Formats: sequence, C-alpha cells, structure tokens
Amino acid sequence: MTKVLALALLIFAPVPAALIQSAAPSLPTNSSQQEKNKAIARRVFDEIFNQGKFQVANEIYAPDFRNYGVHRTIDLQTDQEWVHAEKKAFPDLRMSVQQMVAERDKVAVLWTFQGTHTGSGYEGLPPTGTRWRFAA
Repeated sequence: MTKVLALALLIFAPVPAALIQSAAPSLPTNSSQQEKNKAIARRVFDEIFNQGKFQVANEIYAPDFRNYGVHRTIDLQTDQEWVHAEKKAFPDLRMSVQQMVAERDKVAVLWTFQGTHTGSGYEGLPPTGTRWRFAA
C-alpha cells in the first residue's frame, strides 16, 4: 500500500487552549506515524532546499503529488522546477521550519525563506543583490 504525504504550506495563527479543550472529542491518533510524517516533511526543507539534494524528491514525493497553491495547483515536475529556480536565484537560500502540525497523513508547515538574490532565473528577474526574508 502506498501512502501519499500531502504537504500544505500554510500560515498558522495561535489557537487559544480554551478553544482546543472545548472542541468535540478527537479521534484516536497514531502519534508515531504523525512524527514520521513530520520527519519526511522536514527533509524537504533540510535536504532539498537547504542542501540542494534535489534527487531526494524521488524518495519523498509520490508520483501523483500536487502542490495546492492559492492561485493554482502544480504537479511534481513543475514544483521541482520552481525549487531548482529558487536555489539558482538564491544560492545561499535557507528555509527554516518554524512550526509543524500533523494530523492523520497531512503535515502543514510554517516556514521562513531567507536568501540573497544573486542568481538568475527567478520569475525572469535579473539578480538584484537584495536579501529576501519572508514567512509562509
């Protein structure tokens, strides 16, 4: 059986503890499987983005992977083309995981992007030498 791990890159707002406690009873979870899923998601940031080990994508992603963005959905090939372009445009790129939440087979990540735009190929922009930092 093949399991598909969907990575959602979301922004999370803190939820007051009172809201969590008053919610409907949750179903039993397999926390060890959720921790494994989080470890897999972390590899995307640590190995692919930060270390440039692009070949690891074949170990991490299912062939039918979809990146569900705000404005469009892209397939694995397009997603990885974007990753290559980002790493080329920002050779010092560092992606830092700020928070992860896992539920069943889904993992959502709050991350920070930091890098200096010294390379070409990003959105058709020539290198600016500008340091970029943003969270998503």
